[in-house]
Amino acid sequence: MFKKILLMLLMVAPLSLLAQKVAHYNSQDIVTNYAEFKKVQTEVEAIGKQYQADLEAMQKELQTKFEKYQAEVTDKTPANIRARKEKELQDLQQRIQQTAQDNQKAFNEQQQQKLGPVLDKVRKAIETVAKTGGYVYIMEKGAGQPLYINEAISKDITAEVKAQLAKMK
Repeated sequence: MFKKILLMLLMVAPLSLLAQKVAHYNSQDIVTNYAEFKKVQTEVEAIGKQYQADLEAMQKELQTKFEKYQAEVTDKTPANIRARKEKELQDLQQRIQQTAQDNQKAFNEQQQQKLGPVLDKVRKAIETVAKTGGYVYIMEKGAGQPLYINEAISKDITAEVKAQLAKMK
């Protein structure tokens, strides 16, 4: 009797797994077509360009000072003057390196601060579609996340997520 029940459970278990609803979405398609994401991305890119311009200006200053150093300093220049000018160049180089690190950190923080709320909206839209559709599993199709998605039994909910985002404005 116990063997029959166990055998019946083993036969029914795979059927219950097939009854679960599975879906997938393409986050790249969602965010690249989401106006709010595009706006924030443009803002973040502008911040990055400003940081880059600041660094380029500092590097140009370093290049100009180095060329001036090469033109003015000769073997006959007193050692203390040569050492002072070399120290100035080294200090400027270190400032550039520190500025690059500080800019990268600030850029990452601003990117997270600006993109975080937008990506939270995308996650909430996915959760809403999952709950509304009764999906048990939802996988990311883009960015090489899953090993394989059988699209014959998995529904693409990308369009539904986009529609949900449009409602959330």
